[in-house]
Amino acid sequence: MSNEIFKVFILEDMPADLALTKRQVKLFNPSVLFSVARNRTEFEEKLIDFQPDIVLSDYNLPDMNGLEALLYVREHLDGTPFVFITGILNDEERVAETILQGASGYLLKENIKKLPELLEQVITQNAKIMRQREADWERRRNNQLQLQKSIAHLRNQDFDQRDHIVAALQSVADNLQ
Repeated sequence: MSNEIFKVFILEDMPADLALTKRQVKLFNPSVLFSVARNRTEFEEKLIDFQPDIVLSDYNLPDMNGLEALLYVREHLDGTPFVFITGILNDEERVAETILQGASGYLLKENIKKLPELLEQVITQNAKIMRQREADWERRRNNQLQLQKSIAHLRNQDFDQRDHIVAALQSVADNLQ
């Protein structure tokens, strides 16, 4: 990991578990800045402003569950990795549900010492995903630009069905946005 500040948002209501999680994150990257929430209100108040590099969340919290937190992150910070660190995700069905909803991974609290290794995997995978999203966005932008240039060129030509072709291409261009 680089020496850049690593911003970690932790959603955890148990002080002892919070301390253990922080200790393991610091083993992964000592240059870490934490923001912590213990309930839904703190979570929603702090998350967006903090702009974390990753969210680590317990699954069972006093006034929400981890799946609700995951969906909130996906809605507001879609590209941010989200990892469950919990004592109750040992149900295979629930694990599958969380992964399908967009979690980057999970770790049982009894295996907290594996957190640095998991963070490395998640951060590496997320970097690949973000590079792919950026490449896809750039490709769509280039396609949009080429279509707009072609439409402009066609508008200056005089031939049968010109307006129909221009309208069809414009429709395609509008759908690329």
